[in-house]
Amino acid sequence: MEILTKYEELILLCVLKLGDNAYGTTIFKYLKELTGKALSLGGVYFPLDRLVKRGYLVSYTGKATLERQGLSRRYYKLSSEGIAVLNEIKRVNEILWTGFSYKDSNSGE
Repeated sequence: MEILTKYEELILLCVLKLGDNAYGTTIFKYLKELTGKALSLGGVYFPLDRLVKRGYLVSYTGKATLERQGLSRRYYKLSSEGIAVLNEIKRVNEILWTGFSYKDSNSGE
């Protein structure tokens, strides 16, 4: 199994969740909303490019729109390799989380 960073994993999951609406800005906004972290747009595009080069994502250009002054968007979708790596990550995480019970020492439990 190839190891992905947690951030790469989150980006793949965002692409999966966003489906046909997965392009740079929507991925950025969704990831920022989910994590509550201050992110940069470039901080999303660089991993997206890496994930395309590694074969986990496929990118394609949408149609130009008047809304974007004739510019087109670059969309992303999971490749079969991307789906496989997410399934493997999920399998490993489920094994590692099985039976895990955390008690906060500060909660008095």
